[in-house]
Amino acid sequence: MAKLIVTNGDSAVERLRAAGIFGHLLPWQDMLHDGPVPPGTILEEVSDVRADFLSDALGLPFDEVRADFAHRDAQIEVHSAYAQVELWFEHDLYDQLQLIQLLDYFAHEEERMGLFLVQASHYLGVMAPDEMRALEAHRAPVTHVQLEIAREAWEAFTAPTPRPLADFLARAHEMRGRGPLPHLLPALARLIAELPAPRSGLSLTEERILRRLADGPAKVAHVYAAVHSMDEAQFLADLPFFLRLDGLAFAHEPLIAGLPFRSSDAGSMRFAPGDDSAAAGSYRAYAAAEIRLTPAGAAALKGGFDHASANAVERSVGGTRVCPGAMWRYDRTRRALVAPN
Repeated sequence: MAKLIVTNGDSAVERLRAAGIFGHLLPWQDMLHDGPVPPGTILEEVSDVRADFLSDALGLPFDEVRADFAHRDAQIEVHSAYAQVELWFEHDLYDQLQLIQLLDYFAHEEERMGLFLVQASHYLGVMAPDEMRALEAHRAPVTHVQLEIAREAWEAFTAPTPRPLADFLARAHEMRGRGPLPHLLPALARLIAELPAPRSGLSLTEERILRRLADGPAKVAHVYAAVHSMDEAQFLADLPFFLRLDGLAFAHEPLIAGLPFRSSDAGSMRFAPGDDSAAAGSYRAYAAAEIRLTPAGAAALKGGFDHASANAVERSVGGTRVCPGAMWRYDRTRRALVAPN
């Protein structure tokens, strides 16, 4: 019986193969927590925007990135050719955004049988074969409630302001339950914390970077490991973390110093283990650089320097574009959205 299995990336695909879980394996790769994500359910329109952002942010050829998306999207769009479709996703933000994108897609398709969900509370890419087989035994049919929750969450995530996302989180908190998508609420709560804070203008990740450097200079690789470990559900890979360092180091008023170059200026940092290419050399030089806090960074930690305002920060969180004139913020202490002045 033909089966399509969609999961988060190549490592998970390898683990599924090692466990003897057979089907057509499709990695759904996109770091949706970074960069603009337009509203709508048409995969081609979303992929156009995502390819443009990723090629620019990561220094990759646009045609190559767009072709990868087209190949991926084409495989999901022929889902009716399969007797079953299984969605295998983890608990972290990276996976939960991919999951609601797919569930939103299926919510707008004609009703179909054979759609199943495998929800993991651990990282698929490091699981032993017996762990993967145990997960498979707990797969469950996707329900109409799950489709509706995912549709609402995706609509909120891709809205032009973060108000719908904040409202979605508030409603979910009132329910006080883990619900049919048990990992979605904490993942989206982590996402909204990437909006600038009211006084410092720092996202949660940026604040954690600066607090680590307040203890003294450190190599990029060590800072990444320390900040990465602060998330219970770790979602931020090395390259998007490097983008955050770039934003702090190469701002008009830098908050950190010591980076040799922008990560995106080095071109693609993708390389195979043992590779001696220029990409591998650039990656190693960046990861080994020792970085330190600047006076502006120290002031931001004390609430005396507003990074978002002073450095005219521009970034996207889903469908929301944070920029001068539309500087949405999130008070992490009060769990409250702060609208632009």
